[in-house]
Amino acid sequence: MTIKRKAIMPYVQIIIGTAITATGINGFYAPNHISDGGVSGIGIILQYLLHVPIWVTLTIINLPLLWLSHRLWGGRVGVRTLAGTILLSVMVGVIRVHPLTHNPLLATIYGGILSGTGLGLVFRAKGTTGGTDVIARFLSHILPVSMGQAMMTIDFFIIAGFGVVFNPTQAMYSLIALFISSQAIDVVQEGTAFARAFTIVSGHADVIADRIMAEIGRGVTRIAAEGAYTGEKRPILYVVVLRSEVTRLKELIYDVDPLAFVVVANVHEVVGEGFRSPPLEE
Repeated sequence: MTIKRKAIMPYVQIIIGTAITATGINGFYAPNHISDGGVSGIGIILQYLLHVPIWVTLTIINLPLLWLSHRLWGGRVGVRTLAGTILLSVMVGVIRVHPLTHNPLLATIYGGILSGTGLGLVFRAKGTTGGTDVIARFLSHILPVSMGQAMMTIDFFIIAGFGVVFNPTQAMYSLIALFISSQAIDVVQEGTAFARAFTIVSGHADVIADRIMAEIGRGVTRIAAEGAYTGEKRPILYVVVLRSEVTRLKELIYDVDPLAFVVVANVHEVVGEGFRSPPLEE
């Protein structure tokens, strides 16, 4: 990839991401009075109460918040953050789609998927779309709460506003939308749980490690450990395999040691030899 293309691609990704998010807002959320929180949720409420276009609310709230962030904490507002903030307002104003469904459940599901996918692309390009994270950061400085807790509280009050302005059912759909969009963001940024990490404790660690490398072709990390109760020194094996290799690895382990202690964990992203290549530094 050329230097010029590497410099342009993040902005292309931000453009695509904001367009997808705007489609979720205009095609699913707004017509059905549902939101996953954030400034767009405030925009949907104000559109219903005062007939203010959502893109206007996004601009009026987000740009001053970016200025406030700069004034309070100093530093330059990132170009990609500024691009994501402005582009989301532009896309919401420009992309005019006929309501794709009036079924609130479908609107919740597909709106959440589109909103989360779009935001995930923006975040993956190291940008943001402004919004309530600035308010959350401010609250975390003046109150004994973490930024995550502050953001959850803000989203809770915005979604509660849907229950007051519309009805409690819309607020409940919005909570589901918030969960779906959060999961979609994680999938776009981290990938799906396509791999599994095995932690293996066995008295036959050497034999198991040799067979894993020979028969499955996966690297094994040996970690020196000591049993707290017995004081016995025993190595721990750590290995990551594809989901399709899980059963084969379990059979291999228990064929060598039926009493092996094994912990299997989901892995959302694996970068390195035998899996995905490391991303190029920008």
